[in-house]
Amino acid sequence: MKLELMDFQLNAVDLLIKRLKQAKRELDDGDPQAVILSSPTGSGKTVITTALMEEILEGSEQFDGEPDAVFLWLSDQPELNEQSRKKIADTCSRFRPHDLIIIDSNFDRETFEGGKVFFLNIQKLGKDKLLTSKGDMRQYTIWETIANTSKTLRGKFYLIVDEAHRGMRQTKNEANAQESILQKFVKGSGEIPPIDLILGMSATPQRFVKMLESETNRTPRKCEIPTEEVRASGLLKERIILFYPDANDPSDMTLLATAARRWKEIRDAWNVYTEEQKDKQPVHPAMVIQVEDGSDNRLTKTDLEQALKTLEQELGPISDEELAHSFQEDQAITVGHHKIRKIEASRIQEETGIKIILFKMALTTGWDCPRAEVMMSFRRAQDHTLIAQLIGRMIRTPLARRIEGRELLNTVSLYLPHYDKEGVNQVVTRLKSDPDYVPPIDVEEGAKLVIFRQDQARKDAIDELSGLPVYKVDKIRKASNTRRLMRLSRLLYMHEIDIEASEESKKLIIETLDEEKDRLRRDDPDFDRKVAECTEIKVNAVTIEQGTWRDLGGSSITVRRDDHNIDDLFNRAGQTLGEGLNVDYWQAHYDEDDPTRPKLELVFILQNQQASDALEKECGRRIENLFIKYKTAIRNLTSSEREKYNKVKGTAKEQEALEMLPPAEIMVGVDKNDGSGYSRFDKHLYVDGQGEYWAKLNTWETAVIQAEIDKQDVVGWLRNYDRKHWALSMSYEFGGTSNPMYPDFLVVRQKDDGYLVDILEPHSSSLNDNYAKARGLAKYAQQHYSSFGRIELIRVVGGKIKRIDLNDDDTRRKVLMVNDNAGLDLVFDVVS
Repeated sequence: MKLELMDFQLNAVDLLIKRLKQAKRELDDGDPQAVILSSPTGSGKTVITTALMEEILEGSEQFDGEPDAVFLWLSDQPELNEQSRKKIADTCSRFRPHDLIIIDSNFDRETFEGGKVFFLNIQKLGKDKLLTSKGDMRQYTIWETIANTSKTLRGKFYLIVDEAHRGMRQTKNEANAQESILQKFVKGSGEIPPIDLILGMSATPQRFVKMLESETNRTPRKCEIPTEEVRASGLLKERIILFYPDANDPSDMTLLATAARRWKEIRDAWNVYTEEQKDKQPVHPAMVIQVEDGSDNRLTKTDLEQALKTLEQELGPISDEELAHSFQEDQAITVGHHKIRKIEASRIQEETGIKIILFKMALTTGWDCPRAEVMMSFRRAQDHTLIAQLIGRMIRTPLARRIEGRELLNTVSLYLPHYDKEGVNQVVTRLKSDPDYVPPIDVEEGAKLVIFRQDQARKDAIDELSGLPVYKVDKIRKASNTRRLMRLSRLLYMHEIDIEASEESKKLIIETLDEEKDRLRRDDPDFDRKVAECTEIKVNAVTIEQGTWRDLGGSSITVRRDDHNIDDLFNRAGQTLGEGLNVDYWQAHYDEDDPTRPKLELVFILQNQQASDALEKECGRRIENLFIKYKTAIRNLTSSEREKYNKVKGTAKEQEALEMLPPAEIMVGVDKNDGSGYSRFDKHLYVDGQGEYWAKLNTWETAVIQAEIDKQDVVGWLRNYDRKHWALSMSYEFGGTSNPMYPDFLVVRQKDDGYLVDILEPHSSSLNDNYAKARGLAKYAQQHYSSFGRIELIRVVGGKIKRIDLNDDDTRRKVLMVNDNAGLDLVFDVVS
């Protein structure tokens, strides 16, 4: 693959391979099989399936390659096929352009050629279509091609049903006339037998599953991607923000002006971010305007000329090149002095010069526009379904990752001038309940959302938070130390911190493998003879997953020594090591007279657990040393670059501390009205446009933080919001699971010529997990006491603040020994 898959995508590929292997075993008994990839909208189903096809063709440690496999990609829209073809070509080097074939009316072959993907549109399969009929210019119908290939390849002929929720419904007339096209593939017909192996991919596969179970003997094997993993990946924007007028602001043009200002704010924020990150591929945000339908003599009921005037009042002059429409009309339209060109929806993302796009109805699926970040809809309250369908096309993140520390750039803003509170609730319901079009993300009203940005007067105090140790409790796919070391070395090279890092790390790995080879020679005097003279190769029933040796519990097997088997085992060794290190080892030991010897040596070395463990240990030691050596240089990088180093740490098998990156802004709901419970607090490190910070704190929290604010040496403080991606967190064990903990406050104090950071955690003694969190905080203090002044667990009893400081050695030992809340109560009684 040309791109690095997200953890959940890699896990999905592994699970799909497992499901396919199970299906193939059943297929050998004669029963057709189906596997379903159930994945939320926006999760990259095409990318996952592409990686799966690559592994099927090339093989892996867990799957024997099928280089002659054929993939028939079936969808109900030509645009979907073309988009899928382009995405596969863009993301996978295994498939060259001539391996990705769109089946058109001239297609005429006895069978499909192996190693390729063929794209077929259901609309081409009607009886009146050229593909399904023989004639002077056609020797084989498409049905004969499918039947011949299925008979020849059986389990190596894969039917991929793209968006498998489609095609399930038929009118009564259609049902009486013929079986559905898809049902022909599933059940068979007079023209084709049932396809042996079907892979369905959809956000909502229930109807497809129901058909398979009720009308055939297939019990589909499911691969379900949890929605929370997709959200955590950063592939999707984090929230949809809704704006609608109150009774005092009924004008749609007034809200359009507000939407234009939001677009301008987002544009400027992207410009600042890309400049800070030195990004050579700037993001060009677009604004989508959905207008009303027209009539026989009117293009639309929406006053387009007034809309453009309103936009230009807010944004300045707009050129015709910055405007486009996707109406059904195929020609340019004239609005005032503007000539607005027609653009196909699939081209909007790549036509980055377009800033404003006009729509009417929702468009077909099969296109996405991640750079569209503001939407204004002139449509009426009954059109909430159309709005949901359109905004679902805007929900992917432009850079396919979360933008660290800038919450505004992880949102979509939706403006609805013709909706009241009830109508907005209907939109929210639709957005949260229509997984065909909108992935599962948060939907919030925008009226009370406030953006707090860094208080430049307290910038030094904010900088003091940078690099504080953070522990994430995420479902992150772990990696071997060998892979982590090479990734870290590559980053150090890319950022010109250590241009020799990659070569030095390769040298270390090869030298470690050589040392283990020498040990094996000492332990077994026949080692070299076995490598040189063996006629069979013994393969142990083990696997190495993320650097961890795992005995599969079966007997070892032997394979005949020939070039094919040696290359297969050598490639599997490469998959274990990663980063092409098997080839580096072979090149370092290449022998012109015996080129297979170093390949077999590597296979035998990695079949030894002691050798595998030694390599992991040595690579882990080098990783630790590199992070220590270049700590300052890494902290001087941009935030997006530093996140890459955090990811290297995050993939360690044993949890490692990441570095806190203070956000540029914090977006939260605030209600400044009397009686809301919100209050204004001084000295906060992040403030709104009026230089104020507002929060809703309980009585304990208020008493604790106000006591800090009143201290003369306190420079500033931070509300450490739960679950914010940037927040300082650590883990604690409770109920047999590891859970994240977010202390309430970080306080920065002046100390001599520098600063100290304190952690303050007011916590109720009545909560069941009270002692467990205390132990978690104590373990954190045990590891990182030198990074903080105080690490306090706090209670308020009878109006009095009681504190225990876990940075005190004796207090920390006492807390680490408690096993229940009563034990923690006793510590408070003795210490505070």
